[in-house]
Amino acid sequence: MEDIKVFKRFLSDVKCVNDLRQLHSIGITCSRQNKGHVSKVKRRRVRFHPMEQINEIEFRKKYRYTKENMRRIIEIVRDDIEVDYYKPVKRNQVPIDLQVLAAIRFFGGTEHPQLTAIAHGVSLHTMAKITRRVASVLSSKASRYIRMPATLSEKERMMRSFQSLSNMPQVIGALVQSTVRLQLETSRSQINRSGHQNGGSMDSPSPTELVHLQLVSDAEHKIRDLDIRLSDELDLNTAPEVYSLSRIKERFEQNEFRGRILLGNDSLSCSSSLFTPIQYPRNKAEELYNHAHAVTFAPAIKCLNIWFRRFGILGSELLGTFGSAKQTITALALLHNMAIDWNDPSVEYIFRC
Repeated sequence: MEDIKVFKRFLSDVKCVNDLRQLHSIGITCSRQNKGHVSKVKRRRVRFHPMEQINEIEFRKKYRYTKENMRRIIEIVRDDIEVDYYKPVKRNQVPIDLQVLAAIRFFGGTEHPQLTAIAHGVSLHTMAKITRRVASVLSSKASRYIRMPATLSEKERMMRSFQSLSNMPQVIGALVQSTVRLQLETSRSQINRSGHQNGGSMDSPSPTELVHLQLVSDAEHKIRDLDIRLSDELDLNTAPEVYSLSRIKERFEQNEFRGRILLGNDSLSCSSSLFTPIQYPRNKAEELYNHAHAVTFAPAIKCLNIWFRRFGILGSELLGTFGSAKQTITALALLHNMAIDWNDPSVEYIFRC
Protein backbone atom coordinates (compact mmCIF):
# COMPACT_ATOMS: atom_id res chain seq x y z
CA MET A 1 0.00 0.00 0.00
CA GLU A 2 2.85 2.38 0.83
CA ASP A 3 4.50 1.62 -2.53
CA ILE A 4 1.26 2.54 -4.31
CA LYS A 5 1.12 5.88 -2.48
CA VAL A 6 4.74 6.63 -3.40
CA PHE A 7 4.02 5.76 -7.03
CA LYS A 8 0.98 8.05 -7.07
CA ARG A 9 3.04 10.91 -5.66
CA PHE A 10 5.67 10.22 -8.35
CA LEU A 11 3.02 10.44 -11.09
CA SER A 12 1.74 13.69 -9.60
CA ASP A 13 5.26 15.15 -9.58
CA VAL A 14 5.77 14.11 -13.22
CA LYS A 15 2.51 15.84 -14.17
CA CYS A 16 3.61 19.02 -12.38
CA VAL A 17 6.94 18.99 -14.24
CA ASN A 18 5.16 18.54 -17.58
CA ASP A 19 2.79 21.40 -16.74
CA LEU A 20 5.77 23.56 -15.86
CA ARG A 21 7.49 22.74 -19.19
CA GLN A 22 4.30 23.50 -21.09
CA LEU A 23 3.87 26.86 -19.38
CA HIS A 24 7.50 27.75 -20.11
CA SER A 25 7.10 26.81 -23.77
CA ILE A 26 4.12 29.16 -24.04
CA GLY A 27 6.31 32.04 -22.94
CA ILE A 28 9.04 31.49 -25.54
CA THR A 29 8.90 33.41 -28.85
CA CYS A 30 11.35 32.91 -31.64
CA SER A 31 12.37 35.32 -34.41
CA ARG A 32 14.98 34.81 -37.13
CA GLN A 33 17.29 37.49 -38.47
CA ASN A 34 17.43 37.78 -42.27
CA LYS A 35 21.22 37.56 -42.42
CA GLY A 36 22.87 34.44 -41.20
CA HIS A 37 19.55 32.94 -40.09
CA VAL A 38 20.62 33.44 -36.48
CA SER A 39 17.84 32.44 -34.06
CA LYS A 40 16.87 34.70 -31.25
CA VAL A 41 14.96 33.32 -28.31
CA LYS A 42 13.20 35.76 -26.10
CA ARG A 43 11.45 34.78 -22.92
CA ARG A 44 8.48 36.76 -21.82
CA ARG A 45 6.01 36.25 -19.00
CA VAL A 46 2.63 35.32 -20.43
CA ARG A 47 -0.62 35.93 -18.61
CA PHE A 48 -3.74 34.05 -19.54
CA HIS A 49 -7.24 34.43 -18.16
CA PRO A 50 -8.45 31.23 -16.46
CA MET A 51 -12.11 32.30 -16.58
CA GLU A 52 -11.94 32.36 -20.37
CA GLN A 53 -9.30 29.77 -21.23
CA ILE A 54 -10.10 26.88 -18.85
CA ASN A 55 -13.27 24.80 -19.04
CA GLU A 56 -15.60 24.62 -16.06
CA ILE A 57 -14.48 21.19 -14.82
CA GLU A 58 -10.78 22.03 -14.90
CA PHE A 59 -11.51 25.41 -13.33
CA ARG A 60 -13.19 23.77 -10.34
CA LYS A 61 -10.24 21.41 -9.90
CA LYS A 62 -7.72 24.25 -9.89
CA TYR A 63 -9.68 27.02 -8.15
CA ARG A 64 -12.12 25.10 -5.88
CA TYR A 65 -15.07 27.25 -7.02
CA THR A 66 -17.36 27.51 -10.01
CA LYS A 67 -16.63 30.38 -12.38
CA GLU A 68 -19.84 32.13 -11.37
CA ASN A 69 -18.98 32.05 -7.68
CA MET A 70 -15.42 33.15 -8.39
CA ARG A 71 -16.84 36.23 -10.12
CA ARG A 72 -18.85 36.95 -6.98
CA ILE A 73 -15.71 36.76 -4.81
CA ILE A 74 -13.84 39.09 -7.16
CA GLU A 75 -16.63 41.66 -7.04
CA ILE A 76 -16.75 41.51 -3.22
CA VAL A 77 -13.08 42.44 -2.85
CA ARG A 78 -12.47 44.42 -6.05
CA ASP A 79 -12.76 47.94 -4.65
CA ASP A 80 -10.62 47.23 -1.59
CA ILE A 81 -7.79 45.70 -3.60
CA GLU A 82 -7.87 48.60 -6.09
CA VAL A 83 -7.45 51.13 -3.29
CA ASP A 84 -4.58 49.12 -1.84
CA TYR A 85 -2.77 48.35 -5.07
CA TYR A 86 -3.25 51.31 -7.41
CA LYS A 87 -1.56 53.85 -5.12
CA PRO A 88 0.97 54.77 -6.40
CA VAL A 89 0.23 53.74 -9.99
CA LYS A 90 2.76 51.22 -11.29
CA ARG A 91 3.52 49.83 -14.71
CA ASN A 92 2.74 46.23 -15.56
CA GLN A 93 0.16 45.89 -12.81
CA VAL A 94 -1.49 42.54 -12.23
CA PRO A 95 -5.24 42.92 -12.91
CA ILE A 96 -7.49 42.68 -9.87
CA ASP A 97 -9.29 39.55 -11.05
CA LEU A 98 -6.00 37.74 -11.70
CA GLN A 99 -4.76 38.68 -8.24
CA VAL A 100 -7.80 37.06 -6.64
CA LEU A 101 -7.61 34.02 -8.92
CA ALA A 102 -3.91 33.53 -8.24
CA ALA A 103 -4.37 33.84 -4.47
CA ILE A 104 -7.25 31.37 -4.27
CA ARG A 105 -5.47 28.86 -6.51
CA PHE A 106 -2.45 29.17 -4.23
CA PHE A 107 -4.65 28.66 -1.15
CA GLY A 108 -6.02 25.48 -2.75
CA GLY A 109 -2.55 23.94 -2.62
CA THR A 110 -3.20 21.74 -5.66
CA GLU A 111 0.27 22.33 -7.16
CA HIS A 112 3.71 23.76 -6.45
CA PRO A 113 3.57 27.55 -5.81
CA GLN A 114 6.02 28.12 -8.68
CA LEU A 115 3.50 26.60 -11.09
CA THR A 116 0.75 28.84 -9.73
CA ALA A 117 2.95 31.90 -10.18
CA ILE A 118 3.94 30.98 -13.75
CA ALA A 119 0.34 30.21 -14.69
CA HIS A 120 -0.68 33.75 -13.73
CA GLY A 121 2.34 35.46 -15.28
CA VAL A 122 3.99 36.66 -12.06
CA SER A 123 7.14 35.91 -10.12
CA LEU A 124 7.08 33.87 -6.92
CA HIS A 125 7.90 37.03 -4.96
CA THR A 126 4.96 38.89 -6.51
CA MET A 127 2.79 35.85 -5.88
CA ALA A 128 3.59 36.01 -2.16
CA LYS A 129 2.67 39.71 -2.03
CA ILE A 130 -0.59 39.09 -3.87
CA THR A 131 -1.68 36.29 -1.51
CA ARG A 132 -0.95 38.44 1.55
CA ARG A 133 -2.87 41.35 0.03
CA VAL A 134 -5.93 39.27 -0.86
CA ALA A 135 -5.91 37.54 2.54
CA SER A 136 -5.75 40.91 4.29
CA VAL A 137 -8.73 42.28 2.35
CA LEU A 138 -10.82 39.14 2.90
CA SER A 139 -10.02 38.89 6.61
CA SER A 140 -11.14 42.51 7.11
CA LYS A 141 -14.66 41.35 6.18
CA ALA A 142 -14.70 38.46 8.67
CA SER A 143 -17.31 39.94 11.02
CA ARG A 144 -19.81 39.90 8.17
CA TYR A 145 -19.35 36.23 7.32
CA ILE A 146 -18.05 34.51 10.49
CA ARG A 147 -20.42 35.11 13.38
CA MET A 148 -22.60 33.33 15.90
CA PRO A 149 -26.37 33.78 15.60
CA ALA A 150 -27.47 37.09 17.10
CA THR A 151 -31.26 37.28 16.81
CA LEU A 152 -33.75 34.94 18.46
CA SER A 153 -34.95 33.63 15.11
CA GLU A 154 -31.37 32.82 14.04
CA LYS A 155 -30.70 30.96 17.29
CA GLU A 156 -33.91 28.96 17.05
CA ARG A 157 -33.25 28.05 13.42
CA MET A 158 -29.77 26.79 14.29
CA MET A 159 -31.09 24.75 17.22
CA ARG A 160 -33.75 23.16 15.01
CA SER A 161 -31.15 22.19 12.41
CA PHE A 162 -29.07 20.41 15.08
CA GLN A 163 -32.09 18.82 16.76
CA SER A 164 -33.26 17.37 13.45
CA LEU A 165 -30.12 15.22 13.33
CA SER A 166 -30.67 13.13 16.48
CA ASN A 167 -33.27 14.98 18.57
CA MET A 168 -30.67 16.63 20.82
CA PRO A 169 -32.16 19.90 22.12
CA GLN A 170 -30.63 23.33 22.84
CA VAL A 171 -27.49 22.76 20.71
CA ILE A 172 -26.32 25.96 19.01
CA GLY A 173 -22.90 24.85 17.77
CA ALA A 174 -20.28 22.10 17.71
CA LEU A 175 -16.72 22.93 18.69
CA VAL A 176 -13.67 21.27 17.13
CA GLN A 177 -9.95 22.01 17.28
CA SER A 178 -6.97 21.46 14.99
CA THR A 179 -3.46 22.77 14.33
CA VAL A 180 -1.60 24.32 11.40
CA ARG A 181 2.17 24.49 11.01
CA LEU A 182 3.74 27.91 10.55
CA GLN A 183 7.30 28.50 9.37
CA LEU A 184 8.18 31.90 10.75
CA GLU A 185 9.96 34.30 8.43
CA THR A 186 13.27 35.63 9.69
CA SER A 187 13.64 39.35 9.12
CA ARG A 188 16.78 40.84 7.57
CA SER A 189 17.61 42.66 10.82
CA GLN A 190 17.47 39.39 12.73
CA ILE A 191 19.82 37.80 10.19
CA ASN A 192 22.27 40.69 10.56
CA ARG A 193 22.22 40.50 14.35
CA SER A 194 22.78 36.75 14.35
CA GLY A 195 25.73 37.09 11.97
CA HIS A 196 24.33 34.68 9.37
CA GLN A 197 24.60 37.15 6.53
CA ASN A 198 28.31 37.79 6.85
CA GLY A 199 30.31 34.61 7.22
CA GLY A 200 27.53 32.59 8.83
CA SER A 201 25.33 29.87 7.42
CA MET A 202 22.31 30.96 5.39
CA ASP A 203 20.95 27.44 5.33
CA SER A 204 19.70 27.37 8.89
CA PRO A 205 15.93 26.77 8.76
CA SER A 206 13.41 29.25 10.09
CA PRO A 207 11.68 28.15 13.30
CA THR A 208 8.43 26.21 12.87
CA GLU A 209 5.54 26.86 15.24
CA LEU A 210 2.16 25.27 15.77
CA VAL A 211 -0.89 27.46 15.33
CA HIS A 212 -3.90 26.21 17.30
CA LEU A 213 -7.31 26.58 15.66
CA GLN A 214 -10.67 26.30 17.38
CA LEU A 215 -13.84 26.64 15.38
CA VAL A 216 -17.53 26.39 16.09
CA SER A 217 -19.57 24.86 13.27
CA ASP A 218 -23.29 24.89 12.65
CA ALA A 219 -25.25 21.92 11.28
CA GLU A 220 -24.77 23.21 7.71
CA HIS A 221 -20.94 23.06 8.02
CA LYS A 222 -20.43 26.81 8.25
CA ILE A 223 -17.76 28.24 10.55
CA ARG A 224 -19.55 30.39 13.12
CA ASP A 225 -16.64 31.24 15.43
CA LEU A 226 -12.88 31.03 14.98
CA ASP A 227 -10.11 31.31 17.55
CA ILE A 228 -6.45 31.32 16.42
CA ARG A 229 -3.55 31.10 18.86
CA LEU A 230 0.19 30.59 18.54
CA SER A 231 1.64 27.83 20.70
CA ASP A 232 3.82 30.43 22.46
CA GLU A 233 0.65 31.90 23.99
CA LEU A 234 -0.11 28.61 25.75
CA ASP A 235 1.53 27.00 28.74
CA LEU A 236 0.42 23.40 28.23
CA ASN A 237 -0.62 23.35 24.54
CA THR A 238 -3.74 21.33 25.41
CA ALA A 239 -7.27 21.46 24.04
CA PRO A 240 -8.82 22.52 27.39
CA GLU A 241 -6.35 25.41 27.63
CA VAL A 242 -7.20 26.63 24.13
CA TYR A 243 -10.90 26.53 24.98
CA SER A 244 -10.42 28.19 28.38
CA LEU A 245 -8.73 31.20 26.73
CA SER A 246 -11.24 31.54 23.91
CA ARG A 247 -13.74 34.34 23.53
CA ILE A 248 -16.59 31.88 22.85
CA LYS A 249 -16.22 30.36 26.33
CA GLU A 250 -16.43 33.82 27.86
CA ARG A 251 -19.56 34.61 25.87
CA PHE A 252 -21.29 31.45 27.12
CA GLU A 253 -20.23 32.16 30.70
CA GLN A 254 -21.79 35.61 30.39
CA ASN A 255 -25.04 33.87 29.41
CA GLU A 256 -25.16 35.56 26.01
CA PHE A 257 -26.86 32.46 24.54
CA ARG A 258 -29.27 31.92 27.45
CA GLY A 259 -29.08 28.23 28.32
CA ARG A 260 -28.11 26.98 24.91
CA ILE A 261 -25.12 24.65 24.63
CA LEU A 262 -22.09 23.71 22.55
CA LEU A 263 -20.92 20.19 21.83
CA GLY A 264 -17.29 19.19 22.15
CA ASN A 265 -15.25 15.99 21.88
CA ASP A 266 -13.76 13.92 24.70
CA SER A 267 -10.55 15.99 24.82
CA LEU A 268 -12.53 18.71 26.62
CA SER A 269 -14.20 18.75 30.01
CA CYS A 270 -17.97 18.75 30.30
CA SER A 271 -19.59 21.90 31.71
CA SER A 272 -22.98 23.57 31.85
CA SER A 273 -22.44 25.15 28.42
CA LEU A 274 -20.21 22.50 26.78
CA PHE A 275 -21.45 18.91 26.52
CA THR A 276 -18.95 16.14 25.79
CA PRO A 277 -19.32 12.35 25.40
CA ILE A 278 -19.49 10.12 28.46
CA GLN A 279 -16.18 8.28 28.49
CA TYR A 280 -17.47 5.09 30.14
CA PRO A 281 -21.25 4.76 29.68
CA ARG A 282 -22.80 2.56 32.34
CA ASN A 283 -26.36 2.15 31.16
CA LYS A 284 -28.63 2.37 28.13
CA ALA A 285 -29.48 6.02 28.68
CA GLU A 286 -25.83 7.03 28.64
CA GLU A 287 -25.22 4.96 25.51
CA LEU A 288 -28.15 6.68 23.80
CA TYR A 289 -26.76 10.06 24.88
CA ASN A 290 -23.36 9.21 23.38
CA HIS A 291 -25.00 8.14 20.12
CA ALA A 292 -27.04 11.35 19.90
CA HIS A 293 -23.93 13.37 20.74
CA ALA A 294 -21.86 11.66 18.01
CA VAL A 295 -24.51 12.22 15.32
CA THR A 296 -25.08 15.84 16.32
CA PHE A 297 -21.35 16.56 16.59
CA ALA A 298 -20.57 15.05 13.15
CA PRO A 299 -21.16 18.30 11.18
CA ALA A 300 -18.22 19.93 12.96
CA ILE A 301 -15.87 17.14 11.85
CA LYS A 302 -17.16 17.34 8.29
CA CYS A 303 -16.83 21.13 8.34
CA LEU A 304 -13.16 20.84 9.33
CA ASN A 305 -12.52 18.17 6.68
CA ILE A 306 -14.15 20.21 3.90
CA TRP A 307 -12.23 23.31 4.94
CA PHE A 308 -8.84 21.57 5.01
CA ARG A 309 -9.46 19.77 1.72
CA ARG A 310 -10.70 22.85 -0.09
CA PHE A 311 -7.62 24.80 0.99
CA GLY A 312 -4.63 22.46 0.91
CA ILE A 313 -2.19 24.94 2.44
CA LEU A 314 -3.89 24.38 5.80
CA GLY A 315 -2.61 20.81 5.73
CA SER A 316 0.92 21.68 4.65
CA GLU A 317 2.76 24.68 6.10
CA LEU A 318 2.15 28.41 6.14
CA LEU A 319 5.06 30.79 5.68
CA GLY A 320 5.28 34.27 7.22
CA THR A 321 4.58 36.04 10.46
CA PHE A 322 1.87 34.98 12.89
CA GLY A 323 -0.07 38.11 11.91
CA SER A 324 -0.08 37.21 8.22
CA ALA A 325 -0.92 33.56 9.03
CA LYS A 326 -3.85 34.69 11.15
CA GLN A 327 -5.15 36.83 8.29
CA THR A 328 -4.78 33.93 5.85
CA ILE A 329 -6.59 31.44 8.09
CA THR A 330 -9.40 33.92 8.71
CA ALA A 331 -9.69 34.60 4.97
CA LEU A 332 -9.93 30.86 4.28
CA ALA A 333 -12.71 30.48 6.85
CA LEU A 334 -14.58 33.33 5.18
CA LEU A 335 -14.12 31.78 1.71
CA HIS A 336 -15.34 28.44 3.08
CA ASN A 337 -18.52 30.07 4.41
CA MET A 338 -19.14 31.77 1.08
CA ALA A 339 -18.94 28.40 -0.68
CA ILE A 340 -21.43 26.88 1.79
CA ASP A 341 -23.82 29.84 1.44
CA TRP A 342 -23.71 29.60 -2.34
CA ASN A 343 -24.01 25.78 -2.41
CA ASP A 344 -20.86 25.63 -4.51
CA PRO A 345 -20.76 22.14 -6.07
CA SER A 346 -16.96 22.12 -6.29
CA VAL A 347 -16.90 20.52 -2.86
CA GLU A 348 -18.18 17.31 -4.46
CA TYR A 349 -14.99 17.14 -6.52
CA ILE A 350 -12.89 17.82 -3.40
CA PHE A 351 -14.24 14.71 -1.66
CA ARG A 352 -13.67 12.61 -4.77
CA CYS A 353 -9.95 13.53 -4.75
